[in-house]
Amino acid sequence: MSRIACIRIPRFPIAAQQKFDPSLRNKSLVLVTGGEGKKTLNQKVVACSTQASKEYIQPGMRLSEARAICAELLSRPYDAKLYEEAQTEIARKLINLSPRVSVFEPGIFLLDASGLSHFGGESRFAANALKILSKLGYVEAKVGIADSAFAASVATRLKGRRWHLVPFGTDRKFIASVPVEYLPLSSESVDVLRELGIKSIGDFAGLSLASVAERFNEEGRRAHELALGLDHRRPTLPQILKDRQCSMEIGAPIESLNQTLFILKSLIDRLTTDLKRDGLCAEELSVSFFNEDDLFDERPIKLIAPTNSAKFLVEVIKLSLETTKLQREFTGVRVSVQRFCDENWQQSHLSISANCADEQLVLSEPSMLLLQRLTTRLGEGKVVQPQASDGYGLAGNGCWIPVIDTKARSGKRTVTETCKQVITPLDVDYVLKRAGAAGLISNLVLKKPREPVKVMVELKDEQPVSLAYGGNLYRISLITTPECLSGFWWDKIIRNSYYVAMIQPSQRSEIAESLVVLLAKEHIQDSWQIEGVYD
Repeated sequence: MSRIACIRIPRFPIAAQQKFDPSLRNKSLVLVTGGEGKKTLNQKVVACSTQASKEYIQPGMRLSEARAICAELLSRPYDAKLYEEAQTEIARKLINLSPRVSVFEPGIFLLDASGLSHFGGESRFAANALKILSKLGYVEAKVGIADSAFAASVATRLKGRRWHLVPFGTDRKFIASVPVEYLPLSSESVDVLRELGIKSIGDFAGLSLASVAERFNEEGRRAHELALGLDHRRPTLPQILKDRQCSMEIGAPIESLNQTLFILKSLIDRLTTDLKRDGLCAEELSVSFFNEDDLFDERPIKLIAPTNSAKFLVEVIKLSLETTKLQREFTGVRVSVQRFCDENWQQSHLSISANCADEQLVLSEPSMLLLQRLTTRLGEGKVVQPQASDGYGLAGNGCWIPVIDTKARSGKRTVTETCKQVITPLDVDYVLKRAGAAGLISNLVLKKPREPVKVMVELKDEQPVSLAYGGNLYRISLITTPECLSGFWWDKIIRNSYYVAMIQPSQRSEIAESLVVLLAKEHIQDSWQIEGVYD
């Protein structure tokens, strides 16, 4: 009888993101999609870390709602390409355990676990699998082994156990007591079953196939087969992926730039020929230099736009070598494509304005090379453009923003999120030193949003001391005595108290600057709102 092993990595996109950026570990982290430009706070949460879940943050929330709950929340865009690459890396390592490895779902792998009696048994197999995943950084992985893929996957969902082995021929008995939510049914179907008193998979298996198919269609028929222990899915041979790298061993040491470029050109020509044949473009390169077996220089090169042009890639590597020279001679070199994407067959575009989505900059190859030259020589984020703060400030008022955010890992290349019509934060220390507390308001323009922004305010002795605004927690460091306004205003009864407050972000916030805001208390509604920011 065949045996199947299932490996599950809980919250796999979060785990892969934290492996890519270790600074995110043990942090309240969410992965979001949608809502570009000014609508970033409307992004939807698609995955959240364990720490974020403890703060009652759930997938499906808007990012603004999540940040209102947790001021220390960190967010990153959902990067499907990154997670696919992580899955590929895991599958390559798991081939050492089993000749058949396939991806069942994101973060879930099926392996052929037959005939393990000659290799230490299934327990040793599970232990070796967990050891491999721990070395890759996935320490929360779980392993289940059963006769069918579904039973093995259910075994990985048991709490408090790193691995579980379902005895031969007992799959149906094992899954009978499991909640019906484990079946691949929609939430509406599960609710219907719950109302009918069907709480376990065993209860569901006791129903007739005809009644299930009539009520739940194809979805129910497939789930009923799984409940009976009938699952024909099996792990398959892994897809062999090309290792997109070229290397060359040189007989004598080389330190001349011209000779180095001549060697690199031949390697790049071979790589780009393969990329073009497969309809791909490189997004990131890695160039490594060896002296004998000693790797002494390895430099990642991020491209501002995907390309498979050999001439362009050679020029980019040349810029890197001219900017940061090799410290010693080398006898071997390797060029590898770290990230790639499908060829677009369209001219590259970069959005340059958050105010007009249609305003775009078309980059020809010379323009792209110029931007790459400046970025390589000066560093990321050094190529900037002016962004006005508003139309009321003094001449030169505004900020400088990077033209391209090369850290963005999504397929769509857009300007950094800071390229939007924002308020330039106030230099409070300068104002207090030059003009005193009165200068916090004088000569400043109150910028009002279209609608007042509702905020949560913490009071101490009936005095505001902190507030949550824009997804961040602020401490109120200075505040004026309230100005009260009551009566009728355009036939609307009002009774408000207005404060001018200087707010400073919490120490764990990503924002470092202070703001001066117009804070209002609506006594009738018993609510607080920010009606503007002084600029």
